Amino acid sequence: MLWTLVLLALWASSGMQASGQDEDTAFNLFSISNINRKTIGAKQFRGPDPSVPAYRFVRFDYIPPVNADYLSRITKIMQQKEGFFLLASLKQDPKSRGTLLALEGPGTSQRQFEIVSNGPADTLDLTYWIDGTQHVISLEDVGLADSQWKNVTVQVTGETYSLYVGCDLIDSFTLDEPFYEQLQTEKSRMYVAKGSSRESHFRGLLQNVYLVFENSAEDVLSKKGCQQSQGAEANAISETTETLHLSPQVAPEYADPGAHRRPEVCEHSCEELGTMITELSGLHVIVNELHENLRKVSNDNQFLWELIGGLPKTRNMSACWQDGRFFAENETWVVDSCTKCTCKKFKTICHQITCPPAPCASPSFVEGECCPSCLRSLDSEEGWSPWAEWTECSTSCDLGTQQRGRSCDVTSNTCLGPSIQTRACSLGKCDNRIRQDGGWSHWSPWSSCSVTCGIGNITRIRLCNSPVPQMGGKNCKGSGRETKGCQGAPCPIDGRWSPWSPWSACTVTCAGGIRERTRVCNSPAPQHSGKDCVGDVKEHQMCNKRSCPIDGCLSNPCFPGAQCSSFPDGSWSCGACPVGFLGNGMHCEDLDECTVVTDVCFATSKAHRCVNTNPGFHCLPCPPRYKGTQPFGVGLEAARTEKQVCEPENPCKDKTHTCHRHAECIYLGHFSDPMYKCECQTGYAGDGLICGEDSDLDGWPNKNLVCATNATYHCIKVRAGAPDPQVLTPGG
Repeated sequence: MLWTLVLLALWASSGMQASGQDEDTAFNLFSISNINRKTIGAKQFRGPDPSVPAYRFVRFDYIPPVNADYLSRITKIMQQKEGFFLLASLKQDPKSRGTLLALEGPGTSQRQFEIVSNGPADTLDLTYWIDGTQHVISLEDVGLADSQWKNVTVQVTGETYSLYVGCDLIDSFTLDEPFYEQLQTEKSRMYVAKGSSRESHFRGLLQNVYLVFENSAEDVLSKKGCQQSQGAEANAISETTETLHLSPQVAPEYADPGAHRRPEVCEHSCEELGTMITELSGLHVIVNELHENLRKVSNDNQFLWELIGGLPKTRNMSACWQDGRFFAENETWVVDSCTKCTCKKFKTICHQITCPPAPCASPSFVEGECCPSCLRSLDSEEGWSPWAEWTECSTSCDLGTQQRGRSCDVTSNTCLGPSIQTRACSLGKCDNRIRQDGGWSHWSPWSSCSVTCGIGNITRIRLCNSPVPQMGGKNCKGSGRETKGCQGAPCPIDGRWSPWSPWSACTVTCAGGIRERTRVCNSPAPQHSGKDCVGDVKEHQMCNKRSCPIDGCLSNPCFPGAQCSSFPDGSWSCGACPVGFLGNGMHCEDLDECTVVTDVCFATSKAHRCVNTNPGFHCLPCPPRYKGTQPFGVGLEAARTEKQVCEPENPCKDKTHTCHRHAECIYLGHFSDPMYKCECQTGYAGDGLICGEDSDLDGWPNKNLVCATNATYHCIKVRAGAPDPQVLTPGG
């Protein structure tokens, strides 16, 4: 009773100290981020602390940031206290890489620091940016990503970066420079569990996530119940008792003010507790001796009563009397340390004790004992084999037991202590939920259009959480995502220049002239407020810089580009007009190649696609859904030989389709919309854009696929008896 009162007093003292927590030294990140059961994508589970829920996040884009006012206060305290402590209880999925805490901003793609548990590398990485330079510090062999609950304390103070799991220091490193002095809060956001990319989001359970500001790591650990001399002995196994009781899990003192928490760790030293236990053990031995003496006295009184006139069965029995005690026939007792006596027919026969050989090299003589003995402590391992592994817990939920054993080498040792140990175990509380089918939530509002111009998509979603299916209940039927087209304003089309026309004839045949070439802004022409072509429409160049001969052609009587021939009598004659012109050599006009050679360019029923230039011609680009050349030239010969060829596009043949690499592209036709469809190959299933393995060839993938379209055809594994979704082709 006294020991119970002492323990109650110690626990009450611990609870009073925990209630004095200053609200400005600890911030519950879930509370100041407004994360609760109504947060989209945040699912609640039972964690080590039954007073508050643990969270698993499945929609990280809906995780709210820390309140802006709290973020400003936290940043100021970080700079005043020169750092911070991050406390959390976590259960991280195996081999996953997850962000515990991150501060991003001021831009959407910028980050100031982040703390990431890197499961594949078994490290805890601290990454921070100063003046655009990235710094990464990793603590190694942390063992966090193993699907086991861990109570962690991350220290980022001064020039120290350390990790504590429970009360044990795992690793520590020196910071290059105190990055927390340069943190900015304007247009910045602090997140829990949200990484910079999909691969760095935290996968697992989080509970009791706090930012704490204390003077030292010892202060933080002491408030969690750790003692400086505690070390690994906190959960050590006692060898002197058959049933083991492990110390309770370390629970943080930084709890919500309204949450009632029972103190779990007393503040007495191990030496004081050991002294108390030793005294109680001594009292236990004394009480047992008194009980045994009382039992013997009662037996003696009963025997004496029977001897002097009790029941008939004892009247003819022999007995012995020595040192005020009665001994029955053949009863043996020890008179002193080396004399053993036996009662034989009312006679006491005594003889010296023969000592057996000692099973150790250096036996000792104990006061009151005749024979030498091998002294061992009660928790000695001498003679014992190593303990075997603990057995599986006897129950799958709630409280059970585990056992382990060891064997003794009795040939040369007298092993002390138990050969079997038992301890309590629990794999979690039993699930008392009932079976229920899942139900859809309301549709979310439609998202904004995926494009700012042209044709795009809008999407809305719903969740299978009203209620969530449990205990084998059916999943929700139908799709959780709905997409439809949206029409934005026509997209601006910037103008582009056509090819340059050939150079025109030089203005003179000698003494320097000018020639020019032109281009048109029609490939394509600017549309819907698109930008005009940049540059000049015409380009000039010096030509025929040689000196002119003294002949009849000095006056340039011929058309530019036509050959002028002079004769000794001063007469002259003009040759044929240049290519692309018609006339007598003196007067030439542009030849319209588009009119003469009507099939020089690819013809459609919509518009004329040949553009005549002075001189020459060129063709417009091939129409949509066609591919081919864009010829240009001067003269009829060029128009007849360089005809434009436009062929219909075939994405399946041209390898420009978007089908999955395990899907077959099937061309539907030039005028079909879409022009092709995708079908998964044998051994795969899906909508063609995404294909997954189909081992049993039942037309459904082994795992659910996230299809890009609205339908779930061959993308989600449908249970037996469910209706088949409708087939949709790309864009349909």
